[in-house]
Amino acid sequence: MSGARSNSSSINEHDRVKALRQYNILDTPAEHEFDNITRLASLVCNVPNALITLIDEERLFYKSVVGLDPPDMPRGNSFCDHTIRSEGILEVPDTLADERFKGHPGVTGPPYARFYAGAPLLDAQGYKLGAISVFDTKPNKLTGEQEAGLQILAREIITHMTLRKKTAELKVNTQRFEDLLNLSTVSPEIHCILDRNGKILFINDAVTTILEYSVDEAIGTSIWTFCSEEDISSSRGLIEEGLRHGQKEFKVDFRMTAKLGALRWISWSMVTKSDRWYAYGRDITEGKRVENELMKLSFVASKVNNAVVINDANNHVTWVNDAFENITGYTLDDLKGKRLGDLIAGPQTDIELLNKARLLTKQNQSFTVDLLCYRKNNQPIWLSIYNTVVLNNEGNIDIEVEIIIDITDKKKAEQEMLDAKEQALQLSEAKEMFLSVMSHEIRTPLNAVIGMTHLLLENDPKVSQIEDLNILKFSGENLLNIINDILDFTKIETGNLQLESIPFSIHTLTTDIINSLQINAIKKSNNMILDIDDAIPANVLGDKTRLYQILMNLLGNAIKFTDYGKIKLVAKQIAETEKDVLINFEIKDTGIGIPEDKQSYIFEAFTQAKPDISRKYGGTGLGLAITKKLLKLYNSDIQVKSKEGKGTAFSFSICFNKVSDKDKTIRLRDKLPAFINKKLLVVDDNEINILIAKRILSKWGFDLDFAADGRQAIEKVMKNTYDLIFMDIKMPGIDGFETAAIIRDLPGSHFKSVPIIALTASSLEDEHERYEASGINGHILKPFQPDEIKAMLMVYFSV
Repeated sequence: MSGARSNSSSINEHDRVKALRQYNILDTPAEHEFDNITRLASLVCNVPNALITLIDEERLFYKSVVGLDPPDMPRGNSFCDHTIRSEGILEVPDTLADERFKGHPGVTGPPYARFYAGAPLLDAQGYKLGAISVFDTKPNKLTGEQEAGLQILAREIITHMTLRKKTAELKVNTQRFEDLLNLSTVSPEIHCILDRNGKILFINDAVTTILEYSVDEAIGTSIWTFCSEEDISSSRGLIEEGLRHGQKEFKVDFRMTAKLGALRWISWSMVTKSDRWYAYGRDITEGKRVENELMKLSFVASKVNNAVVINDANNHVTWVNDAFENITGYTLDDLKGKRLGDLIAGPQTDIELLNKARLLTKQNQSFTVDLLCYRKNNQPIWLSIYNTVVLNNEGNIDIEVEIIIDITDKKKAEQEMLDAKEQALQLSEAKEMFLSVMSHEIRTPLNAVIGMTHLLLENDPKVSQIEDLNILKFSGENLLNIINDILDFTKIETGNLQLESIPFSIHTLTTDIINSLQINAIKKSNNMILDIDDAIPANVLGDKTRLYQILMNLLGNAIKFTDYGKIKLVAKQIAETEKDVLINFEIKDTGIGIPEDKQSYIFEAFTQAKPDISRKYGGTGLGLAITKKLLKLYNSDIQVKSKEGKGTAFSFSICFNKVSDKDKTIRLRDKLPAFINKKLLVVDDNEINILIAKRILSKWGFDLDFAADGRQAIEKVMKNTYDLIFMDIKMPGIDGFETAAIIRDLPGSHFKSVPIIALTASSLEDEHERYEASGINGHILKPFQPDEIKAMLMVYFSV
């Protein structure tokens, strides 16, 4: 909605638009995450219309809209343009009473906006990229809580845009690393990474071609193990001498013994960085043989592709072949009577290395050297120079013959590969840390949203509020599921997800799942049925959570893509032994089906069967990808049978161990809680988290105490006797790990035994090791359900 274009413009408007375009979000289709936030804005502000708008130079782009269908229009004197030019929230209680907007076409005509409020989308650099706005057809006024909620949602939008951008960048960089790694794999030269002592940490397949050893045989072995005994001392001495003088790059040739006993000359280019050696080795055995027989083959030198240079006893050029002119641009007339090194050296040529080579020649020794040189047109070029001295009968130099190869492309590829490997390690660490930070930053406000929703639902809300609160709860939990899907997918990809093996009932699990999904099925007029085999044991050993996740993904998809149809979950025992049982699960529906040519793609990450599936039905495209990977952890696979328009059937089989007597334990829900008068300390720097914890725990009869940071927690623990401590992990000053460790080190047996449970919004994998190291007994991931807290407490307080 806009009018005449304002003449005012921001000083940083160019930079603002540039920052917006870096997110690659303009003119993109609708996305479920942004739609959820828009709906939440409508609910929070209690108005029917809400939208997310991004603003470029001339126009408004609506990323998400609820309650109205705005036409395409220029930026002009729009409400959103005024919003990004304002400080904080722009609120217009009555547009007809505001001189700026009373004649606005969106006020006098559809959608007849009488009330407007908008919060700018402010990124980390301070650029206002757009706004999240709400409209009403009648005058209105936001409460303080609604203004705060709108600002929180504006920050959430920026968080989603940033995560979306970083994910795309990470995918591009990862692909680049994989391409370079593949390049090293197919390279005919040896590429390897060594530790400071020469132990091989990585080596490519060329070690098999050149030295006959497999990659597995070579990794973990010192490179000096393969070096000829005659060359170890001189080669190591050359490297150690260079290190003493601060040298970081080395060129060294030595013989290596192949698996079947043959000696091969390898020319190594080695770079040391951060206690690692990055080495590139070429097999120059043939080059050495050529050096020895060069005189016999000199008559064909003019016809070879490699450059050949012949020097006299004084190192002055007497002849070059045509290949030399093609490689360097210099003719024989340019070089004749001059020293080759004087002409092809340039600003970045290693003069010291060049002088060492000349010294070897004076000592009647041949050499091989890789040197950065310069063509006649001053363009840099990498040359590998094989120099052979030919002695006369008196033992003096008669001539020198040099074979020169252009290795510029190989050098570039080698450097790119080394840089990419280093960058890939940093990217891997950055990826894990980024996911953890994003998990923490998103889960922390989600904990407040979901926790407060639970409390509101339990506090006898008005009938008119129940549906709104359930929508809020569903949206928050749906966003949490998307975050969990992304994190689970990453954990599976990196091998950090392990299956549990605990007793559980398949009958109970499947019944609970069907019951929990019945409401969603009924909303779409579907009939959902459970058919479970009575022969299945009452309890089996397995990972209940992951099986729940698999079945929920498949049944959720069945409900999503079926209307007025039938959905059936069948669990059938198909084999049994003394120790285990094989159970087949099948999820069938009569929904839209999957085209035959798309059935092989649906298990790929972020992939939908049709381009309009995500827009029409929602979803991240991760559900089936995670399901397939989880089943691989079970040593199982998933089959799909489908016909477009007729329905789909997914099936898989899992082998579960039977429950032995020693595995049978009293179920927590059969125990009676003994919470009355138990004293708990809750440590958290977030006031909303404190409020939620207080509301939940006080209902169960606990005597509660609170600390806002680690130092305050330690002081209270030293003065009081607590039965259990809930510990937030990320706090200013002393974090939760340090606080727990200090408590464990306090003198007295109570401090060694009092249960400490972490409340954390981070999912960084190595934090599980830090829990144990700091003395933390367990953890609950935010946002948490009240039942999760209760189940954890019943472990420590039950009769």
